[in-house]
Amino acid sequence: MELNEKKEVIDKEAIGKRLKELRKKEKLKQKEVAEKLNITRSAYTQYELGISLITLESAMKLAEVYRCSLDYLVGRYKDS
Repeated sequence: MELNEKKEVIDKEAIGKRLKELRKKEKLKQKEVAEKLNITRSAYTQYELGISLITLESAMKLAEVYRCSLDYLVGRYKDS
């Protein structure tokens, strides 16, 4: 977990679980999502595993792809 500027905990693992849940719901492969983000599959895998924190740019793109809010994507809210 990391702290953001407001000293709130950012749970990379929870974000990763949400990313995986959304990807599977859309029936996409990790490679397909990585291509949409212009990153490698291994970089995207690190997001899903909670190893790396997703960039704001990538999160914004995925929110469009999955038709959800950024707050939902990062686990702040349960409803998209």
